Amino acid sequence: MKLSFKDNLEGRYCPKLFNFLEVSVDGTCWLCCPAWLSKRIGNILTDEFDNIWNGQAARQMRNQVFSGEWNYCNHSVCPQIVSDNLPRLSDIILDKTLSDNTLFGIQNKIETVVDLPTTINFSEDLSCNLRCPSCRVEKIMHKRDSVEYNKQKLINDKICNIFFSKPTDRTFEINVTGSGDPFASIIYREMLTELNGKDFPNLKVNLNTNGVMFTPKTWNNLHKIHNNLHNCRISIDAGTKETYETKTRLGGNWNVLMNNCKFLNEKAKEFKNFKIHFDFVVQQTNYKEMRQFIEMVLENFDESSSIHFSKVIDWNTWTNEEYNKNAVWKECHSEHAEFLKVLDDNIFDNEKVYLGNLGTYRHD
Repeated sequence: MKLSFKDNLEGRYCPKLFNFLEVSVDGTCWLCCPAWLSKRIGNILTDEFDNIWNGQAARQMRNQVFSGEWNYCNHSVCPQIVSDNLPRLSDIILDKTLSDNTLFGIQNKIETVVDLPTTINFSEDLSCNLRCPSCRVEKIMHKRDSVEYNKQKLINDKICNIFFSKPTDRTFEINVTGSGDPFASIIYREMLTELNGKDFPNLKVNLNTNGVMFTPKTWNNLHKIHNNLHNCRISIDAGTKETYETKTRLGGNWNVLMNNCKFLNEKAKEFKNFKIHFDFVVQQTNYKEMRQFIEMVLENFDESSSIHFSKVIDWNTWTNEEYNKNAVWKECHSEHAEFLKVLDDNIFDNEKVYLGNLGTYRHD
């Protein structure tokens, strides 16, 4: 059933409201992906961290769970809401992602959280080696000591000072990055290279990358965190070289990408905690290649853990007209019926395939 803003989510909870932090380009802090929320909780450049993590805005966000109103979350975009997968409070005792302190707090309707976030999403640096039309109008690469670099470096230093100032055996994870590419960014590349996994034995490092710069040399440079590497999401958005290089991933090199993915596939056999996931953002220019994408991954990368699809988000890089032209899942789109036919394929039943916020468009 496709959920809407009127759906009753009473009796549900979202772990992210209690254990997740994202910091964006201007220092703004969120308890989830900004595209899925309407409320920020503070700014790391101007606010003390406790006033961010347990301030009024954060408490209001968490109160959604206790009030059942869920007024701050985007019901039509959040994959957990769209797919009706928000966990139930009645099952919360089974949630291993929550610390004992946080579990106690939720069970007792406490809006503040004693523990630090256990997932930190680094999204302050937009630097990327590609220029994808759905994301940006031009390539963004912040050079060292530029105004943009210095601002993003200040934000990054503040985050690292909170979570990496001294060794700890605390269990937590970082995601790098939701804003660009971790290896195109000087800031993130140096942070990952300098991070010593022995100081943080229970740290999981998750990478969100386009994969083009994740070469064998880059892998070797990360030797101090090889045992910390966990989920690696490689966003490709195409099933063919032509679409990849001319439509969805401008500046990308398909052959280099495939070679890197084959190398990483072998590393996943060596490092069992290192899981590779392949992502595909669906739009008008690529939806006909969804099946080809699945076949390509299954045939070439036997260590792949999942194949994930999602709607393209409106990042204000397109005009409304351009965005609507690409939003092929909208019923008013001229190719919507053809899009539904693409989804009517048993290949999407493969256990590795996850349709996320597109799942409700497929007829079982």
